[in-house]
Amino acid sequence: MTPTSKQIGLLQHTIGVSEWQREPHRNHFVAGPGHHDQKDLEQLEAAGLMGRGRTPSFIPADSVVFMVTEAGRALAIASLPEPKKPTRYEEYLRADGCAGDSFGEFLCGIRLPEFESRRAHNRPRGRWGYECYEYRMFRCAGWDSYYGIPGGRDVQGDWAPTKKEAKASYKAALKAHQQARRGDALRKAA
Repeated sequence: MTPTSKQIGLLQHTIGVSEWQREPHRNHFVAGPGHHDQKDLEQLEAAGLMGRGRTPSFIPADSVVFMVTEAGRALAIASLPEPKKPTRYEEYLRADGCAGDSFGEFLCGIRLPEFESRRAHNRPRGRWGYECYEYRMFRCAGWDSYYGIPGGRDVQGDWAPTKKEAKASYKAALKAHQQARRGDALRKAA
């Protein structure tokens, strides 16, 4: 008998293995009368991949405790898919406390873009008399190793009346910066 994928899944569930948990940590499957997996469990038992264990006193006497045999265990573990490479977000979630305060900081570190604001002196007050502000987005170049402070800005956008416009300006400046760096790299390679 060749087990179906559902039956292999039952074997894996019984011993507690999955794509991410590859070490078995249990070996029991309790099925009462009329259980929807009873037919598959009995077929696995007939194939020698499962056996019956002693029924503990705290469960109903008509329930059956199925246990995976060594052959079933080997088949269940061999049938596990290869683990997928974790995404960057999964790496962030698993990272120790030094990953930063946010996912963006985890990805960019000190080079995470920031906003700054200033009062707009050349614009009239807003609709309800509030002062108007301008915004600019920038990115630090890195750390000054001697003083341990950010080492200046390598990309910054123009001052804009809204954060949305400031972000668009920053993105244009970042694109120009990346193209200039690519051009420098090509000139050095030639």
